[in-house]
Amino acid sequence: MQQEAGALKDLLLFSRQFKEPVRDPIVRALKSYGRGVLETEWSALSSGRATERTDRAFSDVIATVTEIKPEDDVECAAYEQLLAIAQQASARRDERLALSVKRMPRTLLTFVNLTALTTLALLLFFPFRSGLLGTLAIAITTVLLFFAHFVLTDLDNPFEGTWDVSAEPFAELVSKSR
Repeated sequence: MQQEAGALKDLLLFSRQFKEPVRDPIVRALKSYGRGVLETEWSALSSGRATERTDRAFSDVIATVTEIKPEDDVECAAYEQLLAIAQQASARRDERLALSVKRMPRTLLTFVNLTALTTLALLLFFPFRSGLLGTLAIAITTVLLFFAHFVLTDLDNPFEGTWDVSAEPFAELVSKSR
């Protein structure tokens, strides 16, 4: 995600080599895309929904770059650089979207839960010589299994939860494109 936002920031940076009429559409498209990621795409990816608005906004970013008509050798070199950066941003976006739909298979989660419950059940029937030691072992095991389950399910969705990825790179992109 940071690599995608970094590539888009590079588009802003390298577009400065062009005149304002050429640069302004790129800046507007990047700003629109960044806002779209922040406002709609983040929650859509979190719930597994489609991201049509930001798909169109990203296509607009790519279109504004490909529609540039370089006027001299300096602009031609800058245009080649912009195309390479746009291709890199596209690859990073594809990678981010592909990773966002990957979730833990339900069969794996069921297996882990059944293993934890079986471990706890076996511990309940273990013949401890001391009742205090048995109670302590069961309590510690229960707490550890609870936290392991919490971490496992929280990390399953990278866009929400306690340990989620931040949309901060896109917020910086929107603020820097002003």
